[in-house]
Amino acid sequence: MGDFSWKAARRKYGVVVYNYTTGDVKGCLPLETGECVHILEEYCTGSGADRKATWYRGYSFHNRKAKGIFPASFVHLKECKVENEGPYESVIPIEDATIKEVTFVLREWNLIWKQLFVEDNTLFSKITMVMVELMSFRCQLLANTLTNDQSRDMKEQIISRIDWGNGKLGLDLVPRRDGKQVDPDNCSFIELYRLHCQSMESCKGTSPRKQTMRDKARSSREKVASSMSHLVINFKSLACNVGDESETYLSLFDSSTSKFISEKFLVRNTNKGMPVNMDKLHNYRGIFMDLNEADLERDLYLVAQIFRSGRMLQESSNKKIPKFHYRRPWGVAVLFLKDVLALKREEELDFHMKVQSCVESESSFPSLHETLIKKQNMMIGKGFITSEKDKQSIGIAVSLKLFHGDLATIKAEQPMMFSKGITVVQKMGFSDTINPGEVRNDLYLTLVNSEFDRGSKKAAKNVEVTVTVYDSNGDLIPECISGGCGEDAVTKYYSSIFYHNNNPKWNDTIRLSIPIDKFQCAHIRFEFCHCSTRDKTEKQLYGFAFLSLNPYDSATQADGTHTLCIYKCDTASKIKNYLKLPSFQDDFSDPKVTANLPNQLPYGRSSKEYLTVTTFLCSTKFTQQADLVGVFQSSSRQECIEQSLRNLINLRGQEVVRYLQDILDALFYMYGNTSSEGERFKHSAEVFHALVHIFNLLQDSKFEKFLCVLEAYLEENFSYPLVYRDLLICLQEKTELAVSCADFDKEYTVENVFQVLEQIFRFIEKSYKLFQGQYGVQPDNFKQLLGSVFRSFGRIMSSSEIASRKAQVMLLKQLNKTFQPLLKLITRKELAGLVQDMCSKMSKDLQPLLLEAKVQLCREMVNSDLFPEQASRDIVLPMCMSVLKKCLITKRVLPLASQTLGDILDRFREISVPDGDSQYVLKILFDLLMQTLLVIDEAQQEEAGGMMICCLMELLRKMEELHYTSLMNTYPKGRPLKDFLIRVLLVFRDLIKRDVFPASWTVMRMATNHVILTAIQYVAQSLTEHFLTGIDFDNQLWSNYFDLAVSFVTQPSLQLEKMSDAKRNKIKDKYQDMRVLIGLQIQTLWNGLGNQKRHFIPSLVGPFLEVTMVPETDVRKATIPIFFDMMLCEQQVKGNFTSVESEIIEKMDILITGNNGDTEYRTLFNQILLDKVQTEPVLREDGRRFVVSVTNLLEKLLDYRQVIEGEEHRDKRMHCTFNILNFYKDNINREEMYIRYINKLFLLHHDANNFVEAGLTLQLYAQLLRWTTDQLSASLGYPAQKEWERKEELTLKVIECFDKGKAWEYGIPLCKELAEVYEKKLFNYKKLSQILQREAAFFNNILEGSSLRQNPSYYRVAYYGMSFPPFVRNKEFVYRGDECLKLATIMSHLITEFPSASILTSSAPPDDKVREGEQQYIQISSLKPVPSERSEFQGHTVPTEISNFYSVNEVDMFQFDRPYHRGERNEDNEFKTLCLERKVLKTSYKLPGILRWYEVVHTEVIHLPPILVATENIRTVNTELDYLTGRCKSNTDMFFQQLMMRLQGVINSVVNGGLPKYQEAFFCDEFASKHPDEVCHLSELKLLLVEQVDLMERGLQKTESMCTEEMKPLQKTLVEMFSKLKQDITESGSPRAGRLRGGSLGALPRPGTPGSGSLNSSSSNRSSITSAEAISQDGDNIYMDPPELTNRLQQSRGVTGSDPALNQSPSSQRALTTSVSISNLGSGSRTFDSPTMQRMVSSPDKSNADPSTPPPLPQRRTSSAAEIGTGILNTRPPPPPPRQSTHDLRFLSYNVPSPTSASVPTVPEEKPAIPSRSRNVTAVNGSFDQGLTAVKEQDSGEDKIPPLPPRVPPRPSIPPLPEVGTSSQPSPKESATSPPPVPKRTSIYRRVSSDSVEDTHM
Repeated sequence: MGDFSWKAARRKYGVVVYNYTTGDVKGCLPLETGECVHILEEYCTGSGADRKATWYRGYSFHNRKAKGIFPASFVHLKECKVENEGPYESVIPIEDATIKEVTFVLREWNLIWKQLFVEDNTLFSKITMVMVELMSFRCQLLANTLTNDQSRDMKEQIISRIDWGNGKLGLDLVPRRDGKQVDPDNCSFIELYRLHCQSMESCKGTSPRKQTMRDKARSSREKVASSMSHLVINFKSLACNVGDESETYLSLFDSSTSKFISEKFLVRNTNKGMPVNMDKLHNYRGIFMDLNEADLERDLYLVAQIFRSGRMLQESSNKKIPKFHYRRPWGVAVLFLKDVLALKREEELDFHMKVQSCVESESSFPSLHETLIKKQNMMIGKGFITSEKDKQSIGIAVSLKLFHGDLATIKAEQPMMFSKGITVVQKMGFSDTINPGEVRNDLYLTLVNSEFDRGSKKAAKNVEVTVTVYDSNGDLIPECISGGCGEDAVTKYYSSIFYHNNNPKWNDTIRLSIPIDKFQCAHIRFEFCHCSTRDKTEKQLYGFAFLSLNPYDSATQADGTHTLCIYKCDTASKIKNYLKLPSFQDDFSDPKVTANLPNQLPYGRSSKEYLTVTTFLCSTKFTQQADLVGVFQSSSRQECIEQSLRNLINLRGQEVVRYLQDILDALFYMYGNTSSEGERFKHSAEVFHALVHIFNLLQDSKFEKFLCVLEAYLEENFSYPLVYRDLLICLQEKTELAVSCADFDKEYTVENVFQVLEQIFRFIEKSYKLFQGQYGVQPDNFKQLLGSVFRSFGRIMSSSEIASRKAQVMLLKQLNKTFQPLLKLITRKELAGLVQDMCSKMSKDLQPLLLEAKVQLCREMVNSDLFPEQASRDIVLPMCMSVLKKCLITKRVLPLASQTLGDILDRFREISVPDGDSQYVLKILFDLLMQTLLVIDEAQQEEAGGMMICCLMELLRKMEELHYTSLMNTYPKGRPLKDFLIRVLLVFRDLIKRDVFPASWTVMRMATNHVILTAIQYVAQSLTEHFLTGIDFDNQLWSNYFDLAVSFVTQPSLQLEKMSDAKRNKIKDKYQDMRVLIGLQIQTLWNGLGNQKRHFIPSLVGPFLEVTMVPETDVRKATIPIFFDMMLCEQQVKGNFTSVESEIIEKMDILITGNNGDTEYRTLFNQILLDKVQTEPVLREDGRRFVVSVTNLLEKLLDYRQVIEGEEHRDKRMHCTFNILNFYKDNINREEMYIRYINKLFLLHHDANNFVEAGLTLQLYAQLLRWTTDQLSASLGYPAQKEWERKEELTLKVIECFDKGKAWEYGIPLCKELAEVYEKKLFNYKKLSQILQREAAFFNNILEGSSLRQNPSYYRVAYYGMSFPPFVRNKEFVYRGDECLKLATIMSHLITEFPSASILTSSAPPDDKVREGEQQYIQISSLKPVPSERSEFQGHTVPTEISNFYSVNEVDMFQFDRPYHRGERNEDNEFKTLCLERKVLKTSYKLPGILRWYEVVHTEVIHLPPILVATENIRTVNTELDYLTGRCKSNTDMFFQQLMMRLQGVINSVVNGGLPKYQEAFFCDEFASKHPDEVCHLSELKLLLVEQVDLMERGLQKTESMCTEEMKPLQKTLVEMFSKLKQDITESGSPRAGRLRGGSLGALPRPGTPGSGSLNSSSSNRSSITSAEAISQDGDNIYMDPPELTNRLQQSRGVTGSDPALNQSPSSQRALTTSVSISNLGSGSRTFDSPTMQRMVSSPDKSNADPSTPPPLPQRRTSSAAEIGTGILNTRPPPPPPRQSTHDLRFLSYNVPSPTSASVPTVPEEKPAIPSRSRNVTAVNGSFDQGLTAVKEQDSGEDKIPPLPPRVPPRPSIPPLPEVGTSSQPSPKESATSPPPVPKRTSIYRRVSSDSVEDTHM
């Protein structure tokens, strides 16, 4: 039976291979593909071999805290290593480290890679490519199919790409050694630093390097060879009918120099065009070697010369095989190579070379290729592009391919090509790079031409030249001649034959490869034969010529052209004993030669006959330089040795390195060539100079590869045991000459000798070893001679002569290279002593170059074999410390000195030196190192700071408690110890703050921090022991410690929260969270300060506050209580903790806005400090108040920080700024913070073009200032200036803002204030003139306001939902929009600001589910402002242009209406039942203010019955008629047409019946009986109707006097209709009569439906009253017609005037067309001020209230103009007494019944006041369904003129501001003391007295 139970897992590591979702199963762990899991337990089924795990329990490495179960089938198990098995076990996957790193890197890059797609497309593409390559490499490594070398190379490629990508993405660099990640614990800081520098280098470049280490090594070895190219030619076919066998010679020709630069590649074909050697069919290849870059840039041509091999004359009839095969020229072809090679160098290209035959003109053959080249140069493309037609013609088919590198590499890469055989074609001569060990002995001989005497024969000769080589004995040297590469060498070479030509020109080059042992005595013989055309006739010898290779037994025959004389001889056997004869034609004109000739020569000759040849020697064994020959033959030519040695120095380097080994052998032979033992060679100095010259020559980069030749000679061929003596003596003598300034050899000074000290001492060492091996003893005088040399070195180092400076530097730089050979001859201690003695002779005050060289020598000694041995180290280390100490003190050569110190410490780690040496270095350099780090400048810091810090860290890491104690004890207690500790603390602090190491060096930074952490603990211990109590306490020292501790905790490299999970876990596993350790140490040391804490209050408040904001809970819990300690300490000392409180608030503002702190911090701060203060009676009250206040500030600052950036958060940013501004003003009265946020809010408004709000905000700052001469410091962008100057600047800015915002009324008082100052205090009449002109302009703008500005729009915005920010959550606000703000615009803005919010389409209040839910909802409604009375206007006639501004500004009351029907709707007469629900909102402050919106703090709902709806509607029409009639007098052009349109609409109204409907609805018994409580309003309605008739008559009289001819017909019609109207009403006494006759007593506008939004054209003569049926059934629709729609309607009606009431008030336009819909009443009906509305709501009689109906009407009262209704000019002066109408309107005499006491409470009779005709036209509620936005039916957009601010006290306290976003109802205390933040405004009509300006001392 199976074991069904949970068991400990056997295999504990796996990778998820399929996504797993838990569903409804509890306890399961959701997993995603690719996650790694740690398996703790497994649930198995089955038993024994069938036991199988089906479920696992464990956790994902992505979230180690979440544990659960998951199916086993979803996980692929992998091998791992388990450490610390058990509850705290950890698993480490057993897989290749490179594969793991690739996996980690790809996951880390993936997150950044997605962001790059948007930010940097170029880098995105490169990273994408690298990621794909990494995935491919990882797959190949996982497949495990690569060889070890391939795998190693691939890992190097992976590492290079990872390092490059990390560098480009700003990720951490990984230090590596041999491709593997380095553990910082297992290497020194110095090595770690250098590895990081190497990683940075690999990150450079636009793309990752793709070269492995093997490639690098090979590249370095083949650096020069790789610059060489090799051209491979594949001869495919010869499509030419040559007729006989053919020889095709292919060679490279340089047309610029007209020379062949290569040997010839010979191709032999049969008469049928097939290869003679059939093995080469399809594989006839040759490779032209060693073409350098210069060759490829030349105009190179491939020249093919074809020779026919057969009879003299080609006879097609003769089929017999000829006896002799003559070489006859046949044709030439050329191919231009320069452009070919430039096309594609890596591909094999096919070409066809067209052959030009020369059979008919064979004499042109030698130069035919040049002729063809000239023809091709005249053609475009130079003929290398082959057409199909050319391919079909005669020619040669070849293919070309170019290779790079040395031949060995090409053979390795192309084994197939070379395995089939390929001909190597060399260049003629040496290549630019002569390979070491290369042996060549080739002589290139060119048969140029010859001249033969015709003699007695008529026909010219058919001359054939036979070339042979003979030795000194006359024996023929076999197989040494090559006519072309690809065929074996021959003994005799036969030239080509030109038919019947006595002056043939061959230009034929052959190569002579003569054996070296026969070369010097060899000579070349040329035999000339005449060849008959008859095949059977033997060749007839004509003569011969010869050329000796070494004519004078010295240097080889010089290169060049030689004209040889031809000796006649007809028998070959007679050619003998001719070597003593002259061989050159010119010899016979040389008397010296002819004098020695016999009278009769053995051979005849003709002076006209000659042979011209050229020779070119390419040999590494034989030279044409006589000077070299003199060196080689020094034993036989002693008299010439000195001159030869001098001439040797002047030879070209190429000549010397060719014969390097031979020259060295000859020179060292001279040292040993002495007549007696112990005697020196007399030319030893010259030999020494020659050796120095050669050694220096090999230092040249061109010849550095010949160093291996030198090495080979030294190891294998050098065999002179006594050379050491001469070399040492010569070296000493040369040095002594330099010391005595007697070294007059300007070419080879002692600097040249010192440059090659290494080679000199290597030969000395080799000679010493040979002597020891040959004689079996050591040389007795060696150490003596060596000591003499070093003493000479010491003397030259002690010289103060400037001439010796270069030699001293060179000696110090090269001396270390002698250590290796010398250590094989003497002990390390002896060598160290010699070097120390030499350096001790140097001056104490060294020049910079000398000091640098000395430090470099010390560094080389440290890295040499002298350092590991204790005896030699005891000499070297003090010398190095002395030099380094001098460098640190003088601050010179710091980069090299720091590297040297780093090498010392690195070597200490390698060789495990005893503790004494470490302490020695520590004692000498530790403090000095810190002092240097504190004083070096930035340039030195950049050059040497990193390495110096690494040295310091390495010293600290080596130190243990004993070392710290010993180090501290070296400084006496008191000042010395204090200074030392201060230096330590400052260095650590600077190291942390300066960011010496780049941010990507995480490994280095963490290792450094860990060392500093350990050191801080020991420093803290010393502080506590020596500087804590009594007089020993040191404030500065402790301040530096706390400063360091704060810097340590807050440094960016330790903020683990910003790192990835894997990186954070890795750091925690290795180092823990070091911030917590220092945080606990801060707490411990602070608590231990006791009474000394007072010294750090409040200076440490800010730093500790920064520590507490580190996002680590343990750090916060450890350090937050310190603030309580500070509060308690200050309370006990001063009786309050004001300074702590002030400092916390100030610093908290800076830190929070600097992105520190979070919500958890706010909670912990509040919780911990509240708990603390509750336990302390002294702090219980004030402490609690402080904690709550700071917590409140934290909340506001965190809100502000969330929206501090981003244009979409602009409004939120303003809101949060406002809240913080209020806090600083109300709670703590922090003026500087208050001003700071005033400035921030001003800038936000100004940037958003909210100029009015910007001006009001900045005015708050200006009000804090006085007109005094006190000096203010620079702040917030303002310079240091006097207080009155700052106030003037601010005031002018405010005026400018008001001007831009068209709020001239606000700017006028400020202008007056400035004018008063300029006139009476500053006496600056120029500025006075300017400000008065500006003030006048403001007055003028106000009067023309209708054409310059429009009214602002107002909206109600409510935010519902718990996910909104606290400052707007479930609150209502009133938004003030600009002139052109559309509802759609504000909706779009809100959606942008809150993208997850939804817009509510109903104005009904939402339920609790919406308010408490997480979903965000926004409700928007258009509002109409409700202006308040202005006392300054009472009793005055105020122009409309002035008063209109205040109807829409300086308001905090707003309303919007919703129409509904009382009871059932009356279909016949809707006015009987139509009511309005009016919602009145009150904001916290008046608008405009310092925000564009304010919270709604109070809401009231008022219901208007039908009678009041009708009354307000009639009043609106009357007001407009009265206004238009009055304005026509002042502006006829603008208002005449509008008045005509309005009269037409009122008189001729037929749609809704006009007055009869109102008569039917209200002037009847039914109305009085049903609504007795509303009868009181009938009198007001009657008066309004009488007034309307009177206004119509006045209007007609006005239009008649102004009517034009075009308008007279309309005027006449209107007069007639009005007359009939009056007559009908008078006669009938009934409103029905008038109605039946088609007339109407005025077109009484009624409420329009929210859904209709109908606006008729003004051209209609009919009434446009909307039917009541159009009333919307959805009374909750909140959208109204937008202002922009009104503007379009105005344009369509042709309204172009500037009257504010008509040009800007939408209701005015609608009134002119008598088209006022039901919604007109809805938004523009009766307007009440706050007290009136309060009375209306509270006054109805509740006894008769019907619960099913809307609330009853308010009690009737006498309403003033400001209380009842709204009109266009609601702020105009009180109306005149009621006019007595002359019209007999009988129906108006209807007796209004009095309500009975049973139905309506008794209302005292009051004569209703005639309402003012100056009212606002009401607003319109539009329909959302028709897409209409809010149309504001309101007055012109005149802004209110604010009153002048009151006299400013000397320094007022900041006026308290209520907070936006908090409780809607202010507390009693706040309401009594907290006026709104808007600057107090005074009326522009109040004169500014001189007393209003403070006295100044200006």
